Amino acid sequence: MKLLDLITQLHNWLSDKDFIWWPFSFLRPDANVLMTSKLTMLMTACFGGLAFLMFTVMAVMNNAFTAETGFVTFLFCFLGFFLWFNFVTKPLWNRRARTLQK
Repeated sequence: MKLLDLITQLHNWLSDKDFIWWPFSFLRPDANVLMTSKLTMLMTACFGGLAFLMFTVMAVMNNAFTAETGFVTFLFCFLGFFLWFNFVTKPLWNRRARTLQK
């Protein structure tokens, strides 16, 4: 088994778990359906927004929130999820989907 096959299998095994998608499990496509750019943008908005909200609430509760940290948190949350979904999740998911479609 090639390393890329192993990485794809491990990533997709983890991506098939319900807890990974909570609370946005309605966004998870079927295993044989290709993940589109539109879907990854929606995933970025949902997961990035949730992460931003959680980090912001934590900062406010600890009296550590400033406009600068809020902006940086916003960038990291949305940019991080955007990069992960488009450069890791989407290619590996679509690799499996194309295999299952054959």
